[in-house]
Amino acid sequence: MDRKKSVLLMVSLLLLLCLAIIICVEKLEKRQEFDVETEFDLETIEKMQSQRLQNAIPIVVSKDDPFYAVIATPISLYYDGVKQYVQPLLVQDKKNPSLAISRFKDLYPTSYREIKTGSPEKVSIELSKNWKTCDAALIIENSQKGYEMGIVVAPLASYLNIPIFVTNDIEKIETQLKKLGVKYTFICGNLKPYRKTWRFENIEEINNLLIRFINKRFGTIGYVTITNPLDTKDVTVVDKVYFEFEGKAPSTVLLPAQTIHVLFKGFSKHHTFTIPNYKYARIKIDLINKDSEHVSELGDEIMLIIKDPDGKTCMYTSTQAGLPEIQNGDIVVDRVHSEIIIHDKPGHYTAQVIGKCFSKNEGEYRLEIMVEEIDGPRQPLMKNLSSLSPYLTAYHKGIVLANSSFAFVGDETIGIKGIVYPSGNKQLITYCNKHVWKVHGQLNELLGKIAGISSNNLELLQEYYAENPIHIGILGDTTMIPMFYYSNDEQSVIKGFGFPSDFIYGNIDPKYDDSENDTFTKHPFMENAVGRIISWDVEDCSALIARTLFYDAIIEKLGSWKDNATVQTCASIESRYLPVITPVLNAVMGLQEEEPTKWPTGETIFVNLKLSENMKKAGYNTRSTFLTASQREGFKDLAKYTRRSQILFPRFIEMISGEQIVKGGEYQQNSNFIYVMGHGIYYLYETGDLLVDTRGFPPISWFSRLFSPKGIRSGLSMHGAYSIRHVENMKFGPSTMFLQSCITGRIDGLLPENCLTAAYFHAGVNTVVAPTRHQGIIFPGWTTRDFIKAFLQYCIRREFPDLHFGSLIAEDFILNLIDNNKTVGMALRNAKNIYLPKEADFSFKLGPLFKSRETKHISIKMQCHRVFNLYGDPAFNPYQPINES
Repeated sequence: MDRKKSVLLMVSLLLLLCLAIIICVEKLEKRQEFDVETEFDLETIEKMQSQRLQNAIPIVVSKDDPFYAVIATPISLYYDGVKQYVQPLLVQDKKNPSLAISRFKDLYPTSYREIKTGSPEKVSIELSKNWKTCDAALIIENSQKGYEMGIVVAPLASYLNIPIFVTNDIEKIETQLKKLGVKYTFICGNLKPYRKTWRFENIEEINNLLIRFINKRFGTIGYVTITNPLDTKDVTVVDKVYFEFEGKAPSTVLLPAQTIHVLFKGFSKHHTFTIPNYKYARIKIDLINKDSEHVSELGDEIMLIIKDPDGKTCMYTSTQAGLPEIQNGDIVVDRVHSEIIIHDKPGHYTAQVIGKCFSKNEGEYRLEIMVEEIDGPRQPLMKNLSSLSPYLTAYHKGIVLANSSFAFVGDETIGIKGIVYPSGNKQLITYCNKHVWKVHGQLNELLGKIAGISSNNLELLQEYYAENPIHIGILGDTTMIPMFYYSNDEQSVIKGFGFPSDFIYGNIDPKYDDSENDTFTKHPFMENAVGRIISWDVEDCSALIARTLFYDAIIEKLGSWKDNATVQTCASIESRYLPVITPVLNAVMGLQEEEPTKWPTGETIFVNLKLSENMKKAGYNTRSTFLTASQREGFKDLAKYTRRSQILFPRFIEMISGEQIVKGGEYQQNSNFIYVMGHGIYYLYETGDLLVDTRGFPPISWFSRLFSPKGIRSGLSMHGAYSIRHVENMKFGPSTMFLQSCITGRIDGLLPENCLTAAYFHAGVNTVVAPTRHQGIIFPGWTTRDFIKAFLQYCIRREFPDLHFGSLIAEDFILNLIDNNKTVGMALRNAKNIYLPKEADFSFKLGPLFKSRETKHISIKMQCHRVFNLYGDPAFNPYQPINES
């Protein structure tokens, strides 16, 4: 009995001892769980290990939640030491996928994992099962604050090959953390620690760690992504009123029947609508062309101008700028949707509708206007692009600079009424520029830390990056990350006020009190390469980034396409004075004596020949077009759609701009490199105006020049124009494009679907260089004698005349790609940096031949220097045959 008691006592004591041990272990674990490190131990972080069940996975996530793309980043892209493993990360609308996504999948077929639904917490738990074990995990609070910090630190998860969790409660992911064997956690937000924890208090702390880590592991930092996490937040609609109008707008094209009709019926139709007493009003317009049957065949369009209570234009658009309904390749409903935000300007607004119809004297339309009261003006124009910043940045072994304070619009703190964008309200330009200076200061501070140089030592910082340039990718629209507005005398709401440019983000030392010049260089100098990565939204942006990162694989699949290039030019105002012709025409037509006369050829032919020669030397199969041959498509069966009273000589029009002549659209889609010079605006450009729209000689519609202030021309060049409604449905490869056509690079203050550059990206192009405003001058102007001399020199000696202005920048951009095998960002940087030293002392005459003085016109050259903007990843290095042999 005593023995039994002894055994029982021993067992009880043993159980008590085990219980005590368990309690101690639990207490120890609990104490360890709440250990928060005050300093980042880089040595420990460097030694972190992980084991995956699968390598990088191609993944498609829903666009419904921006956290999805962040969580998926280390799934698709990670490093094992310095070795990179990468697969596409796409964002897709699960109900209505973008054609850009579908086209990329066709170009890069593989087995894609899809994430369609689920909370960020559930998605992160599910995706973390891709790891067998991992020493560490990145945990982000499911909040706006968590997102703002998360997009900055997420590249670390790719660098360390660890999962990302998004939650508001550590306990809900604790089971999975234990399964993975997580011993260390990096936390963003107000969450409980788990195991040994490093908590990030701010973005500066994150980037300080990343700079140390990247320098130690990869040796250098060559990429910075600037983005704004506020692009995930929509404004709230408080109230709204709706207006609808229908009518018939007289056709203002200068053709016989339409001209007679306009004289009796007027030039346009007018409607009035009222904005109530809203502090912030968003005007949404939908303009529908109810006579769309001949849009594809002839180029019909409906235009809209909205004027505020003071009679000032506050909006301009056209169905050429819209996304039409298409069936079997034919436009069946021609329409445009556009928006603008107005601050504190209630009252009666006027909508002016203008028609351009070629087979009718007037066009029927419907105009729908929704006026919404919103709680603030900071509506992102390109939504959720910031969610892709970790993936883009991790690929380039870079750093993210993100801050919601980067956004700029006019609001009550500024107190200026009217349009909230500087592009439409010139009074906001000074405020915008002051704001950009602050963003520039934060960028310089980060660049200083990367270089190990104080940002206060501006001269040393400028010298360092002049010799060691990096790439800066701006991932966001111009509301989220505004452009800097340089001075510009040509100003209007339609073209946009000021000279917006991203130049300042590559410029270390602009003078604060003289932004047109730099502190330490004779001419403005771009130390770093800058490109703005834009698209309609995050869906198209993910396709653009994927095309860029997987370019080599795509072009191999496209075969001989990669070896093709095209050079396409129009005619321009080249001959400033044609003997006899110019004074006679101007006198007869009552034009100003200084009015220049266009001529079918001149300097553009030598631009075409010289750039084509450069492309051929690079090994490209180069196809060139000039004048109407550069149009997107030609006319066919004009007599079938029109009457003699509308177009007198349809066969003649087909002879100079018919489908047998026009090759521009075909050549562009089949080319890896595209250079185009045309006449444009932010939603289109065309190359046929001299012959089929004519404002000069030879005459088809001379008298359109008399009515040009009212926008009245023959309009026939619009059929072959590269407008948004046509470009968005073209099929491009991942091309590089230099578009020397005025205003075609404008994106500020506009919906992205109303911007031509974004349409090109939707259609498959990888890079576009284009001017945000008027280029200033394209050519210095030739006399007939100049042309004959240049022509003879070319024929006899094969010598080309020197190029100037935008053509010179284009040539040096191309040569930097070809001769130096540079990225597009570095190629444009280098081209701009040598432009002013080359052009500064060049003198030319501006104005009529016998009244102008020959001067250097430095202000015009400065405009040309700043106006060309790079869209796309600046670190993209396109293929050239000469560099791959």
